[in-house]
Amino acid sequence: MKISVARLIAKFLKEAGIPYLFGLTGHSIFPITDALYSEPNIRFVPVMHELSAAYMAAAYAKGTRTLGVCTASAGAGVTNLLTGIAYAYKESIPTIVLAADVSRRHGGKGASSWHEIPQREIFAPITKTSVTLESEDDAVEILRQALCQATTGRRGPVYVGIPRDIQELEIEAPEPGWLGAVAPTVEPDRSVLDQAAEELQKASVPIIIAGGGVYWSRAEEELRELAELLSVPFGTTPSHKGLISEDHSLSLGVLGFGAFPFANAFSLESDLILAVGVTFSEGLTLGFGNKVIPARAKIIQIDADPRELGKIYPTHLSVCGDAKAVLAGLIARLRKAGGEKRDPSQLDRLRREKTSWREKIQTHTYDVNGAINQWHVYRALKEAIGEDAVVVGAGGTAELIRRFVAPSYAYHSGEMRAIGFGLSTSIGLSLAFPAQPVACVSGDGSFMLESQELATAAAFKLPISIIVVRNDAYGNMKRDQIKHYGGRVIGTDLHLPDLCALAGSYGIESERVAQPKALLPAIKRALALRKPVLLDVICPIEGI
Repeated sequence: MKISVARLIAKFLKEAGIPYLFGLTGHSIFPITDALYSEPNIRFVPVMHELSAAYMAAAYAKGTRTLGVCTASAGAGVTNLLTGIAYAYKESIPTIVLAADVSRRHGGKGASSWHEIPQREIFAPITKTSVTLESEDDAVEILRQALCQATTGRRGPVYVGIPRDIQELEIEAPEPGWLGAVAPTVEPDRSVLDQAAEELQKASVPIIIAGGGVYWSRAEEELRELAELLSVPFGTTPSHKGLISEDHSLSLGVLGFGAFPFANAFSLESDLILAVGVTFSEGLTLGFGNKVIPARAKIIQIDADPRELGKIYPTHLSVCGDAKAVLAGLIARLRKAGGEKRDPSQLDRLRREKTSWREKIQTHTYDVNGAINQWHVYRALKEAIGEDAVVVGAGGTAELIRRFVAPSYAYHSGEMRAIGFGLSTSIGLSLAFPAQPVACVSGDGSFMLESQELATAAAFKLPISIIVVRNDAYGNMKRDQIKHYGGRVIGTDLHLPDLCALAGSYGIESERVAQPKALLPAIKRALALRKPVLLDVICPIEGI
């Protein structure tokens, strides 16, 4: 049976289990969007800006730990995706860009042609694979390879450009199962596991650092079991805050940028670091030196990507393999070997430090006269949400990393540090977790970069509580200008609209919150409504 390449793409989405295609349509992509009529279980999510489509696709992929797909029309539509795809690249998120490109008969004319730019070349540095479909006969294999590249090994984004004319050409429909089998798990070397287990037993003050490898292999339970078996503290990379609840007695929270005040000290005191799915990023290490990772500590590094092993810090032992398989192997060996209980003084100190930190947060009471500060916001957030809520931090609210004790996984822009990220990400996550409320905490400057996506949230009636921390400035940047540049401020003040009126124009309920005592009830009301709600939380610059 003959089908068009556009129809093949719709078939690809169905067979890959993709329920949503995020994008902004245009003439150069009409054949693909029209083909979606043949697959009623695939929903096109129309955004108000292509950047948001990339963020939504990445968020859906990260939330479900599967694959996200976005699309855009040729030229400017495609280039608007770039920042979101760069984020997916830095955070190793499996995302496929199915982008329109100019028809082959118009290609090669450069600036003389509508929309023509070197799209494949532009995306090449920020994707695992970047390819333009040159012939309809290559479509099946290119889509198969795109899926494999995005979802296996170290995951990441893939770009596929489809010229307008090729979308309408016909090919023979592939047989069922054409996408192929899932790649097998990378199994670790048994002798290396034996050595790693022995080193963990010998260490006096080891710690565990967990990153994206743990998240993507769904190895949280194995990580928890290993830490409890060894009575060893564990921390996470900044990108994976709340990978295991920060209320856990062994949790240090995030290490590096965004750490609780006591956390990095535990790492610096360690004699062995078990790094699981960790790239030793600038954020984790605070500049790749020894502010978090002690020079004297042995490092056992576990990663499915052999290129990461020993790349930033020399390893005492490198273990190439899937995090879940490696941790399971270590647990089996350590249980068999038994072992003595560790000196409890380290864990007693951790317990005291965590208690002190919680008490410090509690000192910011709601019954004070005066303005809201960010401590109030994070205390209220902790008290208002349950473990089922999805928390997203964006913009100046990167302080969320520092102060919020996350009961579950918290989403933010990671090492990309992008603003204009929170609402779009919340929409993708809300579609990933339709039964769960989403709390999106955003700075006002960040929110304004994507405020148009209020339309998308309203159209889909998504249960997102948008908590805008408002100080009419790019708050953290203005604070630092004041602090480090003699009070001289340039480019960081904002002229904002009435945010409640803006939300109302989209049919979204809203509330302005200016007093600390009103904050917790407002957040609870917003979350309980299970629909889009905007809270305009007045938090002067002095409060951040």
